[in-house]
Amino acid sequence: VPGIPGQKGEPGINGKRGKIGIFFFGPKGDQGQKGEPGEVGLPGKDGMPGGKGARGAKGDKGDANNDVILEGRIKFTDVYICHVKDRKMTCFTLSTLGETCAVPNDDTLAGKAEDRAPGPSKKDECVITSVGSPIHIVSVQQTFGTWMREPANINDERIWVTMHFSGNSIKEYENSSALLNDSYRIINITGFFYGCGHAVQNNHLYYQKGGTNVILKLGLDKASLGTLLIKDALYHGRNYLFSNSKTYFNVAVDEKGLWIIYASSTDENIIVAYIDEETFSVIRHINTTYPKSKAGNAFIACGIMYVTDTKDMTVSFAFDLLKEKQIDTRFKLRSSQSVLAMLSYSLRDKNLYTWENGSLMVYPVHLADECILKCYVREPYLTK
Repeated sequence: VPGIPGQKGEPGINGKRGKIGIFFFGPKGDQGQKGEPGEVGLPGKDGMPGGKGARGAKGDKGDANNDVILEGRIKFTDVYICHVKDRKMTCFTLSTLGETCAVPNDDTLAGKAEDRAPGPSKKDECVITSVGSPIHIVSVQQTFGTWMREPANINDERIWVTMHFSGNSIKEYENSSALLNDSYRIINITGFFYGCGHAVQNNHLYYQKGGTNVILKLGLDKASLGTLLIKDALYHGRNYLFSNSKTYFNVAVDEKGLWIIYASSTDENIIVAYIDEETFSVIRHINTTYPKSKAGNAFIACGIMYVTDTKDMTVSFAFDLLKEKQIDTRFKLRSSQSVLAMLSYSLRDKNLYTWENGSLMVYPVHLADECILKCYVREPYLTK
């Protein structure tokens, strides 16, 4: 016969914490308090030109002076800045920027218009000088991978993701919400990809066919396949272009077109192939003369290749691929020492996309001519 039940025992010790899920999202919490207003963003894209207005009356000639200068710095509030390029004038107000910029404390702000120095030098246009604080998108349990968006067609909200540095399929997410909810469809690819240097352009996926020096161009919506052999390139034996991301070929898309970064099998310098997208052939090969042993990763923006150091913390080398010469720029990329598997410039929104130890991040870029336009107050002019 069973005896009388004993008293309830003491609670046991806490068990080990479980593994973190694929996505760091819990149930929706209560709405928080309204936060402080954020910083004013950069000016948006130029709008459509308005109709031509009536010509105003000629004003009185003003006196030349430098009254706006205060110890070499000026706080802009309601100043209009006009930038002339190719005989086209673009104007915006600095009250939307609310920034304090350094200005030249000399006579370039005074005197006759014809005596003034010209506007921003073309050598400074489109050169990245720094990046902003990163925005965390989502985290996954893969150290290596890539995430890609259609660079030109902003109406296409799909996101493509490759997990690991080798595989025979990719994930397609309908939009960013689907990415956060991990709702996707699988696309099986030809052969298997290798590395973390893939790119999407005009509904095609570009990737290295694993074990070969062949780049494949796979149609994402229609069944099509192009092949491109890159001669004299390193492509196997763990002699990577970028060892940190286990990548032999890095495909890049920017304002100038399609590029393929690779390492020469002859001298192990970084070479860039400029690609004709329609014929999927090499227009020319550009030898940067920069050794891959000094590189951690790289991206291309506006025809300029930027290379990080071996710790992927600083952009230490830049090369103008159109002029085929080195650019004098250096800036800090990030403070983290985590594995930087992917580094790519997005033509879609002018940001850098990264994959850092499983975290998908976005970095805003700052161009040299942005600061020039904000800081140099000059009377608009047109060149003859």
